[in-house]
Amino acid sequence: VSQSRYCPKVPDSKVRLFYIQRSSNVNTIVYDARLNAKGAFDEDSPIDVYWLRYQEDGRRKELSWIQRVLAYGVDTEKIDGQTDALQAWVVSYKKRKLRLGFDKNRKPYASLLINNQLAKLDHVYVQIEGSNLRPKVLYVEVFGRDFYTGENVYEKIKP
Repeated sequence: VSQSRYCPKVPDSKVRLFYIQRSSNVNTIVYDARLNAKGAFDEDSPIDVYWLRYQEDGRRKELSWIQRVLAYGVDTEKIDGQTDALQAWVVSYKKRKLRLGFDKNRKPYASLLINNQLAKLDHVYVQIEGSNLRPKVLYVEVFGRDFYTGENVYEKIKP
């Protein structure tokens, strides 16, 4: 999966679902699966969302309440009849729902349609214009791998 311009490569993890990078700075929002002792999604809080603050030695930092509630937080719900899968969405963009599941090696993933292909989401890049208080999103690039072939898939979305 190709890397967004000017952004640091985020190290992989056994629980990494995806991450979001923005043009405004190199800090990255990371979405990791939170698993229970049995290796299933935690019922109360299935996704751990946090910053990697590359402008501050790459340290982890929790999202603020406003960031969690209005921008980068996630909501999840159970999928009827599915014990090992959830539906999720980023609170600021409810149009694209993610399906959280596990691959054959029990690694969690987030999947969605990217350019009309079912894909495992790798990362998202947001091109922003303007101030931090009222930024304007010019476009969003979505990067992933085809769910069946593993080929890179990409889509550019203009809001």
